[in-house]
Amino acid sequence: MTLDRSAPASVDLLARIRASLSSLSPAELRIAEIIEADPSLASTLTVNDLAERASTSTATVVRTAKRLGFEGYPQLRLALAAISGSASSDSIPLGVDIVAADSASEVMAKLAEFESEQLKGTAQLTDPVALEAVVSRIRSARRVEVYGIGASGIVAQDLTLKLSRIDVNCRVHLDRDAAMVSASLLGPDDIAVGISHSGETSDVVEPLALARRTGASTAAITGGARSTLAVQSHHVLLTAGREFGFRSAAMASRTGQLLVVDTIFAMVAHSLPSALSALQRSHDAIASKRH
Repeated sequence: MTLDRSAPASVDLLARIRASLSSLSPAELRIAEIIEADPSLASTLTVNDLAERASTSTATVVRTAKRLGFEGYPQLRLALAAISGSASSDSIPLGVDIVAADSASEVMAKLAEFESEQLKGTAQLTDPVALEAVVSRIRSARRVEVYGIGASGIVAQDLTLKLSRIDVNCRVHLDRDAAMVSASLLGPDDIAVGISHSGETSDVVEPLALARRTGASTAAITGGARSTLAVQSHHVLLTAGREFGFRSAAMASRTGQLLVVDTIFAMVAHSLPSALSALQRSHDAIASKRH
């Protein structure tokens, strides 16, 4: 992934950091993790301070800033200061500065803003060429098999439901054994899609790797650009969204995943001549039970 050296403010800095984590050296990774863990604190650190905290040299700090798309460390600090929030001491680590005194409308507004940032980050991270390739393979595939566990399994179900409504032969597998059986039966005319924010969920990685060995096309929807899942995939669709603290249920990452899923569905639906007719028939079948 090529980063813009001008580092425009519109780019989700934390999303770019997360997408770069697996490609950094150990020393650069320590620096990036410090920045990601507390951008507000990191924005106050001098190059010497950050180097000391990361047990590395100032040259490595400058190099890391450049790896993240900035001319140097001062520019990175400015970007961090721009996105930093002063979370209160009574806030819960949900990824946004929600505090106990917030009203329901304030909580909703803060979450809406946070989720909006994740959507923008995903739109900027996802490679349009890879997206076009996945859509093309789904359109022509004999079978589409989707693998996901936990919160990512919800997204896998959503993709399967949407594609099934336009008569695409798509099935979802939410446990390893079923997914492995599915993958073992795939071939060159099929595509397997694995969904995992970390890209390291073995129950998703293993069947996708097997699907690749059987000759099927493989695609990953993941936040890990160089994760094990990404390595096993012909096509990688990157998503933004950080999982941590009490938000390990993946609300943020699921938002990005669902955006990718909706984009795939919309593109497939608009490019399949039979999609409109299939949607109408499926709608009529459901509506008929309501009368």
